Amino acid sequence: MESLVGLGIDKLPILTLTRDVTKHLKRGHRWIFANCFDEKAKIQSGPGLLQYKNEALAIGVVQADTQLRFRICFLTEELFYKKNNPKLSLDQWARNQWKKALNLRQNFDPEKTNSFRLINGEGDGMPGLIVDIYANTAVIKHDHPIMEKFWNQKAIAQQICQDLPQVQCVYLKRRNDDDCKGENLIGALPEEVIFKENGILFSSNIRDAAKTGFFLDQRDNRLLLSRFSKNLSVLNLFCYTGGFSLLAAAGGAKKITSVDIAKVAIENVKRNFELNHFSTEHKDIAADAFQFVEEEIKAKHKYDLVITDPPSFAPNEKAVPQATNAYIKIFADSLKLVEENGLFAASSCSSHIHFEAFLEITREAFSKARRRGTLVYLGGQPTDHPYPLAMEELRYLKFALFRVD
Repeated sequence: MESLVGLGIDKLPILTLTRDVTKHLKRGHRWIFANCFDEKAKIQSGPGLLQYKNEALAIGVVQADTQLRFRICFLTEELFYKKNNPKLSLDQWARNQWKKALNLRQNFDPEKTNSFRLINGEGDGMPGLIVDIYANTAVIKHDHPIMEKFWNQKAIAQQICQDLPQVQCVYLKRRNDDDCKGENLIGALPEEVIFKENGILFSSNIRDAAKTGFFLDQRDNRLLLSRFSKNLSVLNLFCYTGGFSLLAAAGGAKKITSVDIAKVAIENVKRNFELNHFSTEHKDIAADAFQFVEEEIKAKHKYDLVITDPPSFAPNEKAVPQATNAYIKIFADSLKLVEENGLFAASSCSSHIHFEAFLEITREAFSKARRRGTLVYLGGQPTDHPYPLAMEELRYLKFALFRVD
């Protein structure tokens, strides 16, 4: 059987640490940054053997052009490691991780939900590899060019179809601004892919969509809000293709307003409502959410439930102060639109904004809006988006539901 790893090397180049991070690695952290190596040393991207004081520690992948310099696959103390056969070591490691990931996804009922994340990078011990399933379509995506070379795309595509017989198309998706957005590995990617989440139908143009085609990580949070939506007027800000709006409609909301700056996203919201034949009164508005909220405040409009789930404001650590202020502003302004004893849902997908910082942002927002809140629920990413316990930075999704008192 062909290896899932595409860059197995008979003899791995050695990378020597200048700092002792052994404890860090043995606890389960899987990233090593550039300041742990001699910056003058010449290194190339690709598989490598990590050592400290002439002792082999781990096999992983070098990213020579990023601050995240080395991504651990496995430690030399693990059973996969065969000192004189790194190619076999990598193959056995990859297949073991694949089986564990597959077992973790056995709890989805395909009659209700046939869209989920099969492989979640470091969370499944397979760095740089994302595999999402949308009904009969699988999408593979990588977060660095060397990871696309490291993984054997064709073998992974064949493995997906073997383990998930419903999959008819496997598509390798690249960045939307790349000259080549992606390629078919098996079958042909249709213009529209229709899939199911908690009994609701969704449509995606995967080739041009954000991420792999949809934000699967909010699945549980959307379902939670559906249970609170009956007979409510709902405002969904930064709605993208309307995930929260659709689940609110399924929950019996009486009126829904969906706002996103992208016209193509709003067209997709309309399509999703058509697919589900909801009779809920619904407004689709293509507008800047910040500006829309300011206009609604001036008009003194109120809603029973306001959902504010903006894009990541903090792409890196340096952006955190500015992002913090942006979150406080949009959350505070959103709170001004909530009816007394209404509900407010706030979310952030910025990995650089940690959970406690997120809660402090919401406290500041309530204070700035001169409202008081009761925390009803605090959540994050679902079971198909696991992360290593030692890597808190991969616990990126924060979601909070408040009653506005």
